[in-house]
Amino acid sequence: MTVSIRHLDQDFAVEQTEATDKLVKILCELLANGEEREKCLSAQILGKFGTSTAHAALAEALRDEDEDVRSDAVEALISAGKGLDADVLLWSLQNDPVLEVKLSAIDGLAIVGGTVAEEWLTKLAKDRCEDDVTWDGYGAEWDDWLDVQRKSILALGTLKCEASAAALLEAARDPFGQEVWPEVTMALSEMGVAGLLELASLATDASARVREHTARALSSANDERVGEILRVLFADADPDVRVAAAEVLMARGEDADLAALLADSEPQMRRLALKASGKLSYSKLEKVAFEDEEETLRIMALGRIASSEITKPDALIERIERSLRSASDAFVAALVPVLAKVESEAATVLLSEIAVHRQEEAVLKAFIVLHGEKPSVDGLAVLQEQVTSAEQEIRLAALNSLAKLAEGEGDFADNAAVQLVWAVSGKLMPEAHDQDILDGAKEKDPSDLGSNGKGDGKQPRIQIDREGNVIEPQAPNEVVAEEEVVAEELSAEELVAKVTAGADPDVAEDVPEGAIESVEDLPDNVVAFPGSTLGAILNTEDEIEKLAEEPVDLGKKDMHFLELANELIEKKRVVPGRPDDPALDIRLLALRICGDAKRPELIDALVSALSDRQMQVRFAASQSLVHLVENGLELSEEAIERILALPPENDVAVRAMRVELLGTSSNPEAEKVVTAGLKDKTDAVSASALKVLAGKPDTNIDVRSYLKSPRRRLRVTALELVSANSDTSNLDEIFEAAQMENGVLIPGAATCLRCYAQGSVLGAMEQWLDGDLSRKLAALEVLNKYVA
Repeated sequence: MTVSIRHLDQDFAVEQTEATDKLVKILCELLANGEEREKCLSAQILGKFGTSTAHAALAEALRDEDEDVRSDAVEALISAGKGLDADVLLWSLQNDPVLEVKLSAIDGLAIVGGTVAEEWLTKLAKDRCEDDVTWDGYGAEWDDWLDVQRKSILALGTLKCEASAAALLEAARDPFGQEVWPEVTMALSEMGVAGLLELASLATDASARVREHTARALSSANDERVGEILRVLFADADPDVRVAAAEVLMARGEDADLAALLADSEPQMRRLALKASGKLSYSKLEKVAFEDEEETLRIMALGRIASSEITKPDALIERIERSLRSASDAFVAALVPVLAKVESEAATVLLSEIAVHRQEEAVLKAFIVLHGEKPSVDGLAVLQEQVTSAEQEIRLAALNSLAKLAEGEGDFADNAAVQLVWAVSGKLMPEAHDQDILDGAKEKDPSDLGSNGKGDGKQPRIQIDREGNVIEPQAPNEVVAEEEVVAEELSAEELVAKVTAGADPDVAEDVPEGAIESVEDLPDNVVAFPGSTLGAILNTEDEIEKLAEEPVDLGKKDMHFLELANELIEKKRVVPGRPDDPALDIRLLALRICGDAKRPELIDALVSALSDRQMQVRFAASQSLVHLVENGLELSEEAIERILALPPENDVAVRAMRVELLGTSSNPEAEKVVTAGLKDKTDAVSASALKVLAGKPDTNIDVRSYLKSPRRRLRVTALELVSANSDTSNLDEIFEAAQMENGVLIPGAATCLRCYAQGSVLGAMEQWLDGDLSRKLAALEVLNKYVA
């Protein structure tokens, strides 16, 4: 079947039809007599329909006993934006104790306006009006009037109530009041000429905080004279005021004196000048780059110099040479593109010296970026070398530069592509990391650590023998040299004496003279442990049972000794930020970077990586290939054959992407794999197969049947695939799918329903609302999302 998905318009609006009127009546009935949750959802939906019947029902709901219903009702009235009644809103403002209801009522009064609304908003901007306004008595920790005051001030600005300007200034200057200067200045900026005159007066206020708020409030004023006030503030003595004025000037698109900004004593002002898109004098940029106290500003200035025309290259190189000795890594890194811009012999020599003597990571990274933009033989050699760097940031920068080179044409592009292929194939190993491993594995020379590995003059460590007995340390003159110790084989007599020495007397008497010539001749009641690991392995269970020792009880001293011994275990060294396997990290980075390349050799390398033994490599390669396919790449038949020849995949995500890749081919074998994927036990694979098969015209797939699937991923995919058609029986299946798993797919179902005619959907809504409470709530939630 052919499936087409229509992308929904954000300006979706419900048409006023007979079905709409019927639905509004049902919602009004639920708002008046339903359960609390039904009332809240009905109020939210009625505000989106905007009919006179809906407005009347919402106005009546403002006196509901439940505060949540009242809050939803007043917000629904405000969201409708028309048909508001000032008297109804004023009643809620004065009599409803809930703060949210009061704030919403003020928003509504800012839309309605009128003399009465302005009068009450002005009163609330100055005073609590406790005799006429009901406040929540439970909010002892926070005074609700503070929020109402701020909201009222902003509403007066929206209404352009010039008569309230004096009252607002009085409230702002109240020494016992809260900080409302931001709201007052913002309201004045919207009041036209009268408010602008007040702001001009505030621009010379004694308080720097007031002047700063004035500057920021002018960002929303629409008047030609705003620029004059901002220029006065631009020359203010306080740096915060100057910064605010400069930011507002730039945000308004007005001309700011960048030269004055760059010469300002405040670093933030100079930073604004360097960020501005206007033209700056080269001499001033050079002065900031080499003389400013802030290193970040010097680096920013170098960035501007690198993108502008250099008028005095010889003088610039002299200044660079003088600053190199004491310059930081970041500053030297910023100098690299500047020197590359000069393109002179002296600059080339200086770049070579920097490359030799400054091997810091930031400088090296700057060179790597430069080599990706300006190809050269030496630069390509650097990139080839740094791809195997021990630092991940350097490896990533080198791979990115190689990818940029590979996008071009010629020998450099071909060589860069070859390097990327090697990186993808896992042929590159960081040599520095190998050396770290070897250094960490080197054995320490005991002679460097002194007596018993503890150093000269220190007490030797505790030593124990095989039986757990503590060996007392010997004096230095009693230590026997290794070369003097000769292991001699014990004779039969000595073996008998050694065995019977610790045995019971009865056992010793039972051993005749000359009876024991080897270990095999020992009596059964004498324990003989194997002398090798192989002997222990070859022992049978019965023999091991015979050799079992009596359990040993450990005392406090023994346990303390074991704790000390445990502390001597050498811990593995962990280097933060370094991957466990840098070679694998190089492959993964290269695989992801190649996801934007379209060179045939890189695509072949990605396909080859699909057969790698490591799951991470297969995942990254599959992800890049899927990205390329989504951007229009068509896999060749040879690539499809190679994918088909791959062994079965265990990872679910990789298997799902493999299905998606094979779904782009018309190969019969590939189609069999995709069809088999539809029956896969994992949701990701079966959903991927469903999406592929639903898009093929010659495949008969009943997408509707998957709306009832107990597997959520399949239901989500089915909702995405179901499109508008004449078969309205789909609506019931969509609603049933929305109800499953406690309504987790209600947003997706509502989006899917928008693909159908509104009349059919609203007619079905009437039937869905005629049911038990859970069905009603599900229908209301779907309808609320549908008309959003």
